[in-house]
Order: sequence, then C-alpha cells, then structure tokens
Amino acid sequence: QGRWGLRPDSVNVASIDAESGRTVLFGLPRNMTDFPFAEGSVMAEQFPDGFDCTDDCYLNSVNTWAQDHPELFPGEERAGLVATRSAVEGITGLDIDYWAMVDMKGFTSLVDALGGVRLNVRDRIPVGGLGSDVTGYIEPGVRTLDGHDTLWFARAREGSDDYSRMARQKCVMGAMLSQVTREYVLAAQAL
Repeated sequence: QGRWGLRPDSVNVASIDAESGRTVLFGLPRNMTDFPFAEGSVMAEQFPDGFDCTDDCYLNSVNTWAQDHPELFPGEERAGLVATRSAVEGITGLDIDYWAMVDMKGFTSLVDALGGVRLNVRDRIPVGGLGSDVTGYIEPGVRTLDGHDTLWFARAREGSDDYSRMARQKCVMGAMLSQVTREYVLAAQAL
C-alpha cells in the first residue's frame, strides 16, 4: 500500500515439455540490462536496440516503466506484466503462455498455509537489512521455515549477491514443489 513503482524481486521461468512433463526452472537476473523484447511487441517498438531507458534500465524495472506509460498499452490493465512478459520472451526466445505474480504477503501466506517449507540452510542468513536493521538470523541446518523466514531466506541481500539470492529462490521453489503433494492440495481445497 502506498509504494511507488512495483518491481519484481524475482523473475523465474518454468519450461515444461508437454509430452514428458519434464520441467526446467530457471531465473533471470533482476539487474539484467540491454536485453531485447519479443518481436512485434510494444516494448520492441519502443526499444528496438534493447532496454536502454534513461535511468535504472534493469529487467526488474520494465514493469514500472510500462506502468508509467499506460498510453502505449490502451485497454490493458496490467501493462507492466505485459511488458515484463515481452522482455522474458525476448531474452529466452520462449513463448510465455501463462504467468503468475505473487506479492510478498501472498508468498508468506502460501508458505504458512503449507505448514512451512523444509530447507537445508547452508549459510547464516540475515533477517532484515535492505535499509533497516538486521533483526536476527536464520541459522544453518535442515529446518522447516515459516512464511516470514522463508521470504527472508529467499530475498536476503545483506552479505550476498543477486546470484546467491537466485540460487536460494530456486531452492525454495524446488522444496515447495517436492513437499506439496496432490493429496495435500486436495485436502487444503476441501477446507
């Protein structure tokens, strides 16, 4: 509420082979620059030589740039997501058929609804930072984290770089996929 410029903290793609069901999950660096957009998209028309706006021209700022230019996306409620999708398609060469956007509160609630996520925490991860004080740490070891700590595990920046964060985010997604069974989902839907 009241925050200017929503930017994705993480951009991940799941590429699924329709015949075998095999899935590859990969992340795109949020600070990627000079990337192309899908051919024929509004963003490719605006940036034919790659995303080279005047300030903070990173992958995670495409959403905000498009939201600031709604006249380029007439009738589109989610211009930022349309633009981000065209960036992901331009970078990967894949057609993105479906997307989901989960805000931090929704992510925390999802993890709590699942009863937490069991993770192997390899390094001491700070809770807090990002312009405020570190208020604690998630200690190393195999442990089940609640939504709050899982969010900090996935997005802690203090003492790590974007690639470490991306690795932890994939770790969380992989753990959630392996720990959530069909039976659990069906039982949760019945409640």
